[in-house]
Amino acid sequence: MNRNKLLVVFVIVCILITACAPPAPTSGGLAAPGDSQPQTDSSEPAATENPAHEDGTEADHPHHSDVDLTNLELGDGKNSTSPQVGYLYTCQTQFNGGGATGTGSWMNGDGTWDATKKAVVDGSVTWPHSFTISVQGDQRIFTGNDLPDHPTGNFPVSPSDDAYAVDRNPNSIREQSVSFSVPANPTVAAQPNCVGGEVGVMLSGVVIFNAFDAEGRDAVAHEVQDSCDGHPQQSGFYHYHSLSDCIEDTSTSGHSSLVGYAFDGYGIYGYYGEDGGEVTNEDLDECHGHTHVIEWDGQMVEMYHYHATHEFPYTVGCFHGTPSVRTVSAGEGQGGGPQGQNQPSEENQPTGPVGGGQGQGGQPAQEAITACMGLSQGASCSVGPMTGTCQIPPNSTQLACVPAGGRP
Repeated sequence: MNRNKLLVVFVIVCILITACAPPAPTSGGLAAPGDSQPQTDSSEPAATENPAHEDGTEADHPHHSDVDLTNLELGDGKNSTSPQVGYLYTCQTQFNGGGATGTGSWMNGDGTWDATKKAVVDGSVTWPHSFTISVQGDQRIFTGNDLPDHPTGNFPVSPSDDAYAVDRNPNSIREQSVSFSVPANPTVAAQPNCVGGEVGVMLSGVVIFNAFDAEGRDAVAHEVQDSCDGHPQQSGFYHYHSLSDCIEDTSTSGHSSLVGYAFDGYGIYGYYGEDGGEVTNEDLDECHGHTHVIEWDGQMVEMYHYHATHEFPYTVGCFHGTPSVRTVSAGEGQGGGPQGQNQPSEENQPTGPVGGGQGQGGQPAQEAITACMGLSQGASCSVGPMTGTCQIPPNSTQLACVPAGGRP
């Protein structure tokens, strides 16, 4: 009995000591020197990465991606005569130009390609960048020289560059004169419009071309660009076919920031949607966009917008609105060496500046191109009192309304 009494007393003393001991420090308190911080109780909910803002609204979700960059589907031949998700609704119906002459080791051989293994053109060349955007009345006006605010690779591609084995781009980057306007508040067209060789301009001041090379292949996969995803075409216009890695998505969470404008006036945004996840073709319509609340000119408004993706057609699949311009690249370079110094390379050929009459360098006028939008080669067309058929004139790659016995 004495032994049992002693045991009971011992247990009571232990309980009293435990009850009187000070509480262990919490994760928010200060630990004593040499003490380790206590582990979070797994039964408690973990702290969210995105707590509510001070005004009570929910914070943006962090960016995340489920896109497999090692197995991207090639966009070769994905041109359509009507709007279609994952395709390019292009005004051009024939592709017979040049392109990359080799096959990159990043091609998987099963209709997919590995963006993580793709070669880039070497070099880091800086340029006297000039680019302004202003709003005057109902127009958004762009003026610049098409030289980027980031470095470029060395062009023409050097034979010593590993990119040369695949893409021997012989063109030089030249300063250009870019000036055009689009609606500041665009509106949806009665029906989607096909795209030409160019689809818009990015905030870096660089023109963005559509997703095809001159052979109707996936330009992003086949052609070799520099580390900022750009390269020049035959008249020296430096351009992208996809969102440049050198254009920062300044939103660190939630919906991406604005990265550029399409020629119909609608904005092009980065890779991420409202939930912070990377958008894919499944999230977008046939023109590669969708509608929800976004930031537009400093205001939160519900409106249509395009998204850049890692999937073909990368930026704009067709125009949701009516394009104010079709091309800003001239038939001839605006600067640099003598005309003809650099022969046409891998790109869709430009159709000359927009305007009435015959375009620069004998290119078809914009009115003639517009008259054949959505039509096939040989279809009847008219420009004012003139009637003709839709043809691809010499030195051009776009359909234009050609009168009987003459060029547009």
